[in-house]
Amino acid sequence: MNKKILLSLLLAGCCWFGAAAQQVAVKTNLLYWAATTPNLGAEVALSKHSTIGMTANWNPWTIGADNRIRHWFVRPEYRYWVTEKFTRLYFGVHAIGGNFEVGGFKLPFIGDRILTSLPTNYYKGSFVGAGFSIGYQFYVSPHWNLELSAGAGLARLSYHTEPVRGPKAASYTNRRRILPIPTEVGVSFVYLFNSRK
Repeated sequence: MNKKILLSLLLAGCCWFGAAAQQVAVKTNLLYWAATTPNLGAEVALSKHSTIGMTANWNPWTIGADNRIRHWFVRPEYRYWVTEKFTRLYFGVHAIGGNFEVGGFKLPFIGDRILTSLPTNYYKGSFVGAGFSIGYQFYVSPHWNLELSAGAGLARLSYHTEPVRGPKAASYTNRRRILPIPTEVGVSFVYLFNSRK
């Protein structure tokens, strides 16, 4: 329910800003879609070099009987554009927060050495954090851009583990950790309303 409310507010914000004749962009990250995570973002110009935006991501899936990759998170971000808003290079600072429930599968490559109990346990919890990003938007047409982006930061995780199979406990004790995490990896289509290019 909370995820639907967040997405509705994001869409309503896009419509309101568009009606106010501001320069607004909406976007979606193709890499997240490839990872079965629907996502949507909106960004509003504050000045010639500044924008503020929000992205929302939601993955409700269980793949097969046991493999869960459920999560949702939101990421508000301020961007400074070196040349001009929605054009070429930018640097950003952002917050991030959400919930997750993952487990029941092996990660490829080095995942078995890092998260050894992932195939037999579900990790359930929440996280909040902040980080920095860098990106570049390529001009495609007056209303379309292609964006490449990357970000990293620190997150505070509060979580517990539950066995994939076997009896579940009546309650679990949460663990807390602060970890460096990637906060953004993106190849996004961007649509510009009220384009002034």
